[in-house]
Amino acid sequence: MEEYRVKSNLLHAAIWGGTGCYQWGGYTSADNGKYGRALIEYFAARLFSIYRIPGYEPYYAYESQFGHMCKFGQISKEEFDEAYRDFEELYNFTQKELRKQGLVINGKVTLNRSLRRFETEVILPQLLNDEKYIEYPANIVTSYAHDGKLYEYNSWMSIIREVPVELIIMYNTCLYHPSNVCAYQIHGGESEVWVVEKNVFGYTKLPKECFRYERVPNKDMVDARNKQDEFSYNKVAKCKRGSLCSSTLYHVLPCKRNWLINALVSRQAKKIEKSRQKLRTE
Repeated sequence: MEEYRVKSNLLHAAIWGGTGCYQWGGYTSADNGKYGRALIEYFAARLFSIYRIPGYEPYYAYESQFGHMCKFGQISKEEFDEAYRDFEELYNFTQKELRKQGLVINGKVTLNRSLRRFETEVILPQLLNDEKYIEYPANIVTSYAHDGKLYEYNSWMSIIREVPVELIIMYNTCLYHPSNVCAYQIHGGESEVWVVEKNVFGYTKLPKECFRYERVPNKDMVDARNKQDEFSYNKVAKCKRGSLCSSTLYHVLPCKRNWLINALVSRQAKKIEKSRQKLRTE
């Protein structure tokens, strides 16, 4: 495969970690502070026009907010724009190369992912409920692989799915891996692929047949059975009135708790009703 060579120092830092002015680990290099991930997801959201609903932002968005401000506030808008154009070129190059190499079948590419605990603890209760489609939390960009390996990184559950090719922003064999970077070698080390999730509520929805597992740890099974009758991600088993909704979430409006406001609203309502009655008799 031909390989795209990243030109922007900022995009280089986001992927592999930086040197000079950009002193942080990249997406593929532990990524302390989540600076690399934040930039990659910012570029992806910008490219796909993804505007997540408040409260459904990527998990690291708030916990790293101050650190992001300290780092990114020192970078000019021109540097961000230059890095974004480089990212856009990487995406377009990857799309062309995947099609040229015959990896796209019916518009899709087969990929796999070994799931982490924050995913399995939401997925398993739905599988036990025999849901036809499973919903689970996802960042704007999620790492997959193309090597077909299951249960990596001490995971007991994996996904095998057909991903629409237009959602793939990076495929490791299409990206030149520079020398003298601390990042783990994605060539021959990890068959890394980055996939975009466009859902504004921040979840991926897949048929249950995509999920593979052989043995469920006892603790995970116990926890999942306890959660079967509760809500699962973005939906509720016993309540159809909304996202992440349960009886404990219903609250009286603030004005209903204040006797003075309540009295004023009631008095105004009576005035309006009297005016309407007067108009009817005239």
